[in-house]
Amino acid sequence: MINRTKMNNENTIILGHRGMKGPLENTLPAFMRALRYADGIEFDVRITGDRKLIVHHDGTFISDDGQYTIMKMSLSEIRRKHPLGPLIPEVSKVLELPGIFNADVKETSVIEPLLGLVERKKAMDRVVFSSDNPDVVRVLLKECPDCRVGLSIVGYSSVAWIPRLKGIYSLHVPIDAISYIGEVLFRVLLQTLRKRGLRVYLWNYHMDELFWVPRMAHLVNAVISDDPSRLRKIF
Repeated sequence: MINRTKMNNENTIILGHRGMKGPLENTLPAFMRALRYADGIEFDVRITGDRKLIVHHDGTFISDDGQYTIMKMSLSEIRRKHPLGPLIPEVSKVLELPGIFNADVKETSVIEPLLGLVERKKAMDRVVFSSDNPDVVRVLLKECPDCRVGLSIVGYSSVAWIPRLKGIYSLHVPIDAISYIGEVLFRVLLQTLRKRGLRVYLWNYHMDELFWVPRMAHLVNAVISDDPSRLRKIF
């Protein structure tokens, strides 16, 4: 087990993106494997029809007999219908793992029960709450002004929200922005955000993180890695 990095120090921390991206992403096996190499994990939070907080990226899933909506199903129904079935974890189980957490909040209905759960688990000092939805970020800031709340950048429209969301802790910036603005401007962007007191979390969509992360790691506070086992070897 690696030494756990405190959230507020100046080292670049590594978080496993959905644990490890792949067929088992956002499951306990993926999280536990990631934690062999990473300082923590990033995971997506949604709520079921019977008010259970689960880890799942999309609001729907496709099974052999059709498409289903998470919010309209009980957890037991999801367990029966979903291709990964029993592997889909409740957030309460994830918070029992060691390390640092980045909870990606997918909808406003998640916020109240999630904040309550994190408080009951005494994990508030280990969690950053983030979202690419400015409305979710705004509600998080209102409901928990002392929480670490981040905005995930997913396009040019996200950038306009940065000065309007007072009190955000971090910006979660995709490496893919390099393909739009170039490496030089991307570096300037990261440096500017850091100078403004924001912590920068770097994440990846379609780029080669093993090439780009080592070039950018000194400019960011955290890397949300698709494959922390390979990235750790480079570090």
